Amino acid sequence: MKLLKTKYVCSILLIAIIFVPLFAQIGYTQIKLPREETVFVTGAQWGPPSTWNPLSPSQTWGTATYGGFLYVPLFQYVPGLDEWIPIIGEKFEFINPYTLRVYIRPEAKWSDGTPITAYDVEYTYRISIELGSGPAAGSEIYISDVKAISDKVVEFYINNETENYFMFLLYALQMTPVPKHIVEQVYEKVGNNIVSWRNCGEACEDIVSTESGDVVIDLPQVVSGPYKLYYFDELRIVYIRIDDWWGKDIFGLPGPKYLVHRIYLSNEQVLLDLQSGNVDWSGIFIPDVWTFKTYGVWTYYKEPPYFRPNQILVLFINNQLDYLKDPILRKALAYAIDYNEILKKAFFGYTTQASMSFVFEVLPQYRIYINKTLAIKYWGTPDAKIITNKTYAKMLLDKAGYKDIDGDGFRELPNGQPFNITVMVPSGWTDWMLAADLIAGDFRDIGINAQSYPVDYGAYWGYLNSGSYVTLLGWVPAPTFMHPWDTYRFLLDPRLAPPVGNWEWFNITDVDIVSLLENSSRAFSFEERMKYFTKFQEIIYEKIPSIPIGYTVQWYAYSTLYWEGWPSEDNPWWTEVAPYKEYSLPLWTLFSLRPKGSKPVEVAWAKPVDQGGILIPNSILLEMLANVTGFKYETITTTTTATTTMTTTTTTTTTTTTSTTSPSRGRAINALTIFLVIVVIIIAIIIGIRLAIARKR
Repeated sequence: MKLLKTKYVCSILLIAIIFVPLFAQIGYTQIKLPREETVFVTGAQWGPPSTWNPLSPSQTWGTATYGGFLYVPLFQYVPGLDEWIPIIGEKFEFINPYTLRVYIRPEAKWSDGTPITAYDVEYTYRISIELGSGPAAGSEIYISDVKAISDKVVEFYINNETENYFMFLLYALQMTPVPKHIVEQVYEKVGNNIVSWRNCGEACEDIVSTESGDVVIDLPQVVSGPYKLYYFDELRIVYIRIDDWWGKDIFGLPGPKYLVHRIYLSNEQVLLDLQSGNVDWSGIFIPDVWTFKTYGVWTYYKEPPYFRPNQILVLFINNQLDYLKDPILRKALAYAIDYNEILKKAFFGYTTQASMSFVFEVLPQYRIYINKTLAIKYWGTPDAKIITNKTYAKMLLDKAGYKDIDGDGFRELPNGQPFNITVMVPSGWTDWMLAADLIAGDFRDIGINAQSYPVDYGAYWGYLNSGSYVTLLGWVPAPTFMHPWDTYRFLLDPRLAPPVGNWEWFNITDVDIVSLLENSSRAFSFEERMKYFTKFQEIIYEKIPSIPIGYTVQWYAYSTLYWEGWPSEDNPWWTEVAPYKEYSLPLWTLFSLRPKGSKPVEVAWAKPVDQGGILIPNSILLEMLANVTGFKYETITTTTTATTTMTTTTTTTTTTTTSTTSPSRGRAINALTIFLVIVVIIIAIIIGIRLAIARKR
């Protein structure tokens, strides 16, 4: 009997050994991704990929909204350079104060060879407005209409009711066209359910659910960028370069043929893979990043601060809460925070303190917009950076009547009521969590009962959008071509609500913020702009709607084990280097890459037009605006132009390959489904064996 059981167990193991690998290959074939042709990315996609539809409000990394490798805009503003890339659009002009004309490149084509035309742009505008989703959604407030004049000429008309030139140009110039000839076919089948279209081409079975049933969309993925979807599963996304991309004679081609975003479950595994060379381009927080040099892993700068700036980290104060409406309390909080300690301990010295003006002064082209006289008057510093002074903070609170009445060590409100301040932060963001702990400790130091409050990331957005928080660590978006107007709109506009803007619910009534914003959007001379920016800064200094802490950084680390030519301080041709940056900004990072040991790549086009390149200085746009609206434009000189430095390295390259799975007939089959099939088959075999044994008995 014991021998029979032994044979029984051995039979099962033998069957498993033979059949599991066999059935694991059902629906799969192995594809080889040559290591010297593949860049592995992480830090931009944190969940399973879902859709590559540019009309969808939620897109997989690499589609269009952020990391636009598949769909590129007409033009793209580059904050670090203060210049515009003419991508699908070749040039633009105002033909009158209310009409912007854009000329589309004659070379521009969709990946199926169909020309990209003005009719695609016009259609993008109309379907986005109809769906309330897509590249032009929300633009109708600022753009009254878009009209194709010819195949390659399109006109945008400003909405005369708002006449907001800044937002008009932001939507018009950075609009990402969709392929009309493809999208129309999908819309005819599913109507407004098109937002659920995955647009995965041959990489998956694309089914859209409608009220009348499921509809199969059997269309190729047609894109405007230099990559398209090749394969995906729950843990990776693979894009493949389009070698006959229409833009290659203008921009060249990105270095890697394959771009693979790995989706990790923990940062620890990412760091291990980065050290071992299994990740080339990382967009995650790295503690003690200077220690990674021994593994051939580098950052943009070799020395502190190591990373380029990205956004402004802000302690948002919920102005809906009555006790937090007191500007004296908010001023005391601002003086209590030990900014240097937070930046050193929580952020490893990777960043610097932000200005209370909310001007992105770390970049010189924006620094000129701080009114230094006003900054010195309010804060004693020309850059409006607060010097921590807890003694002064206590004095402010004492004079305002915030005193410890019950002797518990914490102050009560002037009316005698106890109060508590929590600092909400996304759980798992370890650097932000430590920052929240330190801020809460600073508040306790001046007698305020305070604690950090980590919550799940999804809950974080829920609390923010509903205004159900006390204070919250968040951010204001990266600067655009009309900074700091864009930040003042995001921060102060009472017409906005989270997540679009006004995260602190600063809906004051004693100042007409809306009029200031609208009038300043039509101020194009430096003198006129400064008049309005000074007013905004005075409002912020007086009211203190929220407190800027420091600059968030572009998490950008790269491995030189397989790839060279990464943008850096030694090769500063490109500045927007984090893989998760918005729109097409991360895409261009790849255009100077080359396999290790090969000839350096010169990105000749990435220079201003007056230096033989194609980049359009933002000053040209602002001057154009001033001229068409009858204002005088003054040229303000700043040092923002990057230069290109190339070095040649001779290294022996070893060619290796990495395999990933690709579905047969181009269809992605869920790995869980395969596993269940295998389990069912094994169970059936076991039952068969047991029945056979029973019969022998």
